[in-house]
Amino acid sequence: MRPTRRAVALVGLVVLAVWLAVTFGARSLNALVVPALVALVAAAVQLLLADRPTIRRRPPAAGFPGETRRIELAVETDDPLAARLSEQVGDGLASTFDGATLSVPTTIEYEIGLRERGEQRLGPLTLTVTDAFGLLSRTFEYPRRTPVLVYPELHDVGDMGVVGGLAEHADERERFDGLREYVRGDSLRDVHWKSSAKRDDLVVMEFDGTRELTALTVAAEATAGHADEMASAAASVAVSLLDAGFAVALRYPGGEVERTGGEQQRERVLSALARAGTGRVEHEADLRVFTDDRGTRLTVDGREFPFESIGTAANAVATGRAES
Repeated sequence: MRPTRRAVALVGLVVLAVWLAVTFGARSLNALVVPALVALVAAAVQLLLADRPTIRRRPPAAGFPGETRRIELAVETDDPLAARLSEQVGDGLASTFDGATLSVPTTIEYEIGLRERGEQRLGPLTLTVTDAFGLLSRTFEYPRRTPVLVYPELHDVGDMGVVGGLAEHADERERFDGLREYVRGDSLRDVHWKSSAKRDDLVVMEFDGTRELTALTVAAEATAGHADEMASAAASVAVSLLDAGFAVALRYPGGEVERTGGEQQRERVLSALARAGTGRVEHEADLRVFTDDRGTRLTVDGREFPFESIGTAANAVATGRAES
């Protein structure tokens, strides 16, 4: 518990009142000193009896560099108090919140900007409360930090044709289940013309709705100082393949993501690459992303391509898969 400037000024007045009492009589002492002492005691009791406020917030959703997130802080307490709230923000984040003076309990909102890849942090928090007279203050520390995951930056590799040869095969993987009579509204693409020619009515092919996903493994490697470029390139490749309908496994320095497809796999891959560091990967892979001082390169079947020509490499994989 610490005195505020107001308390220091009040103590100065008390000292003055004591001098006046010595000089002109005790009446001056009673007029100021007693109320001042009562106020200081009341302030101390109020802060000593006040419970530690509770601060709650939900971790913000992960995102990409350049995006913003709205943060909501709820300060909960049974004792109405004036307070000053401040918070530290990690270097990989930008914040519009520069501390605030408020009355608690309350809820405040502010925005943060996602700047750099990685698991960034919000916090710790400091809440300084004062009594009703503004004479004394008490500081509460909240060391817990809230994680904010920032994904690698994604490049629009679709413009370079990365999906071109792969997407042609993505729609051909539903499993054939049988034939049935044509019903109005069925797509003519599903008509089995050879069987229909033997009957008076059209028959169409039915599929069981499951997909036989072609599986690809992406390995991501980098030398010291190039983790961000590696993560960005590997994420761009893996997400493009997932969007094209492939099952993707990811191997990166110190970890791996098992092979599967879908939106959840997209999040797993991005989360893993958000935290990935530098190093080499010993496992075999269909596509290998490697970044060093010479830039980022993609290796497929022993052939190496600059990242800028990734479309050529992806089409090479697609052609090989189609022929097999």
